[in-house]
Amino acid sequence: MDVGEDQSMSFFVEANGQPGRGDDRQGFLANTGPHVQTPIQTQLQAQAQAAPRCLRCAVRNEGLCAALPAGELPELTAISRNRDVGAGEMVTIEGQDADAVFTLVSGMLKIYKTLPDGREQITGFATPGDVVGLAFGSCYVYTAEAVAPSTVCGMVRRGLHGLVDRKPRLQGRLLSMLSAELTAAQDQILMLGCKNATERVCTFLLALARRAPKDEQGRPVVFLPMKKLDMGGYLGLRPETISRVLRSLETKGLITRTRSAHIRIDDLDTFGDLAVAAE
Repeated sequence: MDVGEDQSMSFFVEANGQPGRGDDRQGFLANTGPHVQTPIQTQLQAQAQAAPRCLRCAVRNEGLCAALPAGELPELTAISRNRDVGAGEMVTIEGQDADAVFTLVSGMLKIYKTLPDGREQITGFATPGDVVGLAFGSCYVYTAEAVAPSTVCGMVRRGLHGLVDRKPRLQGRLLSMLSAELTAAQDQILMLGCKNATERVCTFLLALARRAPKDEQGRPVVFLPMKKLDMGGYLGLRPETISRVLRSLETKGLITRTRSAHIRIDDLDTFGDLAVAAE
């Protein structure tokens, strides 16, 4: 059962499961002004304010909204809201009501499932433009937690469902994203089952490099804010093994640590070869 818009802000939770800074118990886009507006006035005002915000969004051409032309954005953005989350804060929690879907605007999220005994298995890392919180049932099937200060754009699930019914472009975009998730899961199985440590690290960095910003010479600069323990959990490697592989790649001149939590890939071709068959 979908959660109505009057409960929509319950999806903004802190790491301890309590409502986050974006909590709005009066409604997703409730009017907080000194006077009372009619529902139609409130909707029109929200749409007028939302469109410019989304047109300036850094992931305008990567998230769900990429499927819509500028003229149709107000309908999507009227049911959405940006929120900043700190490192360690949760955006979705496994098993809780899936009342919203999120596009990551900036930062990074780790995606994981929790076993009954408390152990966690990291299944991926979301980067800007990725959508998290898609669920076929009524509950989230994984937890998404910020590993660095991040910004997410939350969309009320019930409102999104109605919009998808009216906008075939959104249906196609969602199908494409779900297909990409399936492909990533298959690649993960292949990596864990067949690749050695160097191949795994190179494969991971290359995946991040495809959407990473580039320097003036066109070399991708990858953002790695996660702990090596988390990276190792995803890659099936010990943290010390990851450190050894990174040192080896740096010694060979394939990567450069440009600043804290950032690595520049200096030779994409050789790096790609290593990701397939490390020596």
